[in-house]
Amino acid sequence: MKRLLRGTTMHNPQQQHALMAQTHTGTPLALAPSLQNLASSPTLAINEAIAARRAAGRKTIHLGFGEASFPLHPMLAEALARAARHTGYAPVLGIAPLRAAIADYLARTRNLTFSPDSIAIAPGSKPLLYALLQVLEGDLLLPAPSWVSYAPHAKLAGRRVITVETEPEDHHRLTPQTLANTLSYARQQGANPRILIVNTPSNPTGGMFTREDTEAIALWSREEGITLICDEIYAELAHGWREHVSPAQFYPEGCIVTGGLSKAYSAGGWRLGYAAIPINAMGKALMKALGALASEIWSSAATPMQEAAVTAYHPNAELTAYVQASARIHGHVAFRLYEALTSMGVLCPRPAGAFYLYPDFTPWRSALLERGIATSEQLAQHLLDTWDIATLPGTAFGEQPEALRLRLATSMLYVPEDAQTDDEKEKALWDLLAQAQKLSQDDVVNRILLEIPALERAQERLKEFVQSLGN
Repeated sequence: MKRLLRGTTMHNPQQQHALMAQTHTGTPLALAPSLQNLASSPTLAINEAIAARRAAGRKTIHLGFGEASFPLHPMLAEALARAARHTGYAPVLGIAPLRAAIADYLARTRNLTFSPDSIAIAPGSKPLLYALLQVLEGDLLLPAPSWVSYAPHAKLAGRRVITVETEPEDHHRLTPQTLANTLSYARQQGANPRILIVNTPSNPTGGMFTREDTEAIALWSREEGITLICDEIYAELAHGWREHVSPAQFYPEGCIVTGGLSKAYSAGGWRLGYAAIPINAMGKALMKALGALASEIWSSAATPMQEAAVTAYHPNAELTAYVQASARIHGHVAFRLYEALTSMGVLCPRPAGAFYLYPDFTPWRSALLERGIATSEQLAQHLLDTWDIATLPGTAFGEQPEALRLRLATSMLYVPEDAQTDDEKEKALWDLLAQAQKLSQDDVVNRILLEIPALERAQERLKEFVQSLGN
């Protein structure tokens, strides 16, 4: 019987039916208990909801989805066209030229030392983050707020999620003392925290660690024997007034760095990401386990995408200028919306990278309660239903329901509303990138106002909403 259950074929149909009757009860297509309460990613869900609203003719200010929306650089499009005929499977952990290019890129741009053999390639950094939580030991320390998928990844991997609370008054700053207090409490409760995920620049806040905080968090992780996963998908999109520093500079033996093409190169649909693993015995064992898991799930990232990505990570002045122009636009727009919000009295950390803001509407709690709004989810729904403003609630990022914070993503505001065709949209975006050359680093903080009608409409609509709440 044991061997039969492991897959030996039965040639007698009566035997098959009898065995199934003994071993199989319940309803066909029944869900696994661990997935019965799993919801769709809030970021993807809001994007699909906005598409449906717009298809129905309802104009919506799209602050809900964080997608870098600039046109793909022609050099990358040409590289992909050249690689399109290469349809064979790639090595599980990636093609050698790409792994070497990424190792060199991290050394050149972030002063990090990784070997090509310590770089893993996947169809996006998202599956790599999930895979890492599958193969690493221990439970997860996760700051709140954090990106929407870290906690579901951990739960799917059977890890406990230990929330590290941060203070809005301190702009959600993560400190060794907060980490130490959370770690101590978690251990008292029987958890085994061995992993910490940080994201700098941050989704959802747009904040970025200072060099001092980066070093302090890295050294604390080393002292406690914590594996530190640093999601640096927005590293290239620092706004200029604060330097991006990777924790791996201070904790190279225990820090894993992830990244990809989706944000810096506006290539989210390419699904190409990487993880850089420490160069030591444990790192080699981790790479072996990661490769084994990948071989059973995604086999390899798409070969043409990998070959085209080599171009993105090789030194190239034209591509560097493209990324820098993108970062300037992201910073310019995010700062203008930040200034507009704070001028209304909204509490909001100043964004330092990426294209996000994380405003807090606590000053209007009483006025919101009078309208039946007590949670961030209710607030986000009210803004969508009544004001045609799409946002995401703080609960999507691990916050308590009563925290009246929302994430606003500015990257979908760049396309003029009257641009109908793909060609019109692309031309408008290239024109905007060209205007970025007018922006010096100081101009990111508003000395020049680029003409972005959707941003101005978002500012006006948010102002009308706040004014409707009274003083």
